[in-house]
Amino acid sequence: MNQRRRIFFAIFGFYHVFILLFVLYVESRKELSDLLSLYGNLKLFKYGALLGIILFVIDVVWNFLENRSVKKEFENLRHENNTLKAKVYDLQQPAKTAVKESPTTGTKA
Repeated sequence: MNQRRRIFFAIFGFYHVFILLFVLYVESRKELSDLLSLYGNLKLFKYGALLGIILFVIDVVWNFLENRSVKKEFENLRHENNTLKAKVYDLQQPAKTAVKESPTTGTKA
């Protein structure tokens, strides 16, 4: 896993920990007035949910692109392996001399 991917997962993990702590805080406050005061900050919840969805989509797209590049690299290595196998096979075969057969004069084919 490269450094950019680790940073991304650190941000993604921090986001989820923050959401968990916030939910635990709201759950621990049983008073209705606290919940009604959160209604004014509803836009922040929408933006937070949108941020989570965006991070999830980024991870899915990143995974798709990484898998596609791995498949291309695998195909290139497979092709190179087959080419090398063919070269080794050609080197192992004894050199065949080309025999020229010329028909004798007087024979009919």
